[in-house]
Amino acid sequence: MEEMYVPIPLYPDPDYNYFISLERVAYKLRFYYNERMQQWIMDIRYANGDPIILGEAVVPEYPIFFDYATELEGFFWLHPIGKKQNHTVANPYQLSEYYQLFYFYEG
Repeated sequence: MEEMYVPIPLYPDPDYNYFISLERVAYKLRFYYNERMQQWIMDIRYANGDPIILGEAVVPEYPIFFDYATELEGFFWLHPIGKKQNHTVANPYQLSEYYQLFYFYEG
């Protein structure tokens, strides 16, 4: 098996969601900025809206959902663009300007 990846879109909005196909299954992803925590949060649901994992912090250079037992066999990876420091502190809604998100799995 070879390692595959899917680029996951990020947008410059403080709260958004969309549908995406991962491993041939449709999911609904939600990304939102929690001002109190000063942290981006991610929810993943089945396409029908049933929750899978809610309220997970989006952390740079960490395999997000890697330790969870779900139908998804892979993990999400937030990759910094340019410098490795968190520039989103000054511009918290600009996650898409400083990072790229990928979903890695074995295909």
